[in-house]
Amino acid sequence: MFKDIAYYKPDIDKTFRESFKLYDDALHKKTGNVSFRVLPPSDVEFYEDIDLTAFDYENKQDEYADAIVELLAQSYEKRKNLDDNMIPIVFPILGIGDYSAFVAGDIVFKPETSWSEPVLKEIDDWKKLPPFGESPWYRRFLSISEKLIARSVKQGIPYMRGFFSPLDLAHALRGADIYYDFYDEPEKLHDLLDYCADAIICFASDIYKLVETAYKGTKYGNWYTKNMINMSEDIACMISGEAYREFCRPHTQKVINHFGIGYMHCHSRAMYLVKEICQMDNVVHLWLATDPNQPRPFDHLEQLVEDANGAVMAIDCDNFAEIENNISILKKGNFSICLPVASIAEGEELIKRFKQLF
Repeated sequence: MFKDIAYYKPDIDKTFRESFKLYDDALHKKTGNVSFRVLPPSDVEFYEDIDLTAFDYENKQDEYADAIVELLAQSYEKRKNLDDNMIPIVFPILGIGDYSAFVAGDIVFKPETSWSEPVLKEIDDWKKLPPFGESPWYRRFLSISEKLIARSVKQGIPYMRGFFSPLDLAHALRGADIYYDFYDEPEKLHDLLDYCADAIICFASDIYKLVETAYKGTKYGNWYTKNMINMSEDIACMISGEAYREFCRPHTQKVINHFGIGYMHCHSRAMYLVKEICQMDNVVHLWLATDPNQPRPFDHLEQLVEDANGAVMAIDCDNFAEIENNISILKKGNFSICLPVASIAEGEELIKRFKQLF
């Protein structure tokens, strides 16, 4: 089980202070911040150690919650001496199926991931779906979240949950036919995206209420749920910037506006989306994942500084020399750099070198 959050970092208050400054500066378009995280194997091994088909999510949620907390606690234990920007959190691991099944449908589980099946044969079929909150997985997910929170609140470990963007959710519900809808049913597509925005707002609000109630009075418990929303724009990477601007941006912005601040995610195969996403109001963070055989974000730092509009660009690098050789460019923007390392010892050494640089 978890120990107190301070146990897992050399100076947890400093870690939060630095994180607050980074994102407060980004909100106010102040640049010059470079943050650093190392990624030892133990940071991701727990994804391989859990079998998602092994749990009864309806009747034995305590067993699932215990397993998740134990895996995360083991991971944080191994990296407790790493003084980087990583903040210990608790979060559900269910694949991606639950990101849309809270609206309708079921989840197809495999040992390492999950997915959901499309439920909208026609684009207007969302009107036939049950009201928000009546899907079995809506209730089930809130209950699982309660179990995880109950095992983390006394230790001050924040709860975190990301969400699909309206387009990602619409794609999960509609399937590949949505790509035709851009051309065949543009107005109806706007209606579906607006419905999905409302669904995300409703679901996230109910999760956040659980967090606010449980973590009230804790120092950092609602760090990832107070006045913010974390959303992916994966499907947008398959459309043009112009189409994003016309169809997606208004509905994604609606969700951000409801909560206050947007933490976003997209992929390097669509580098043009950086500008589109970061031009939205109150976007302070964009995790730009590196895709195989696609542009590598670290090779385009100058363009990222320009397109990010002050937002923190969370990107990977291949080696520490890349950071050393690009200090002047990195300081022109706001960056959170993640570097995979072979061991905890290597991580400790590179963190020391990073502190000497910045």
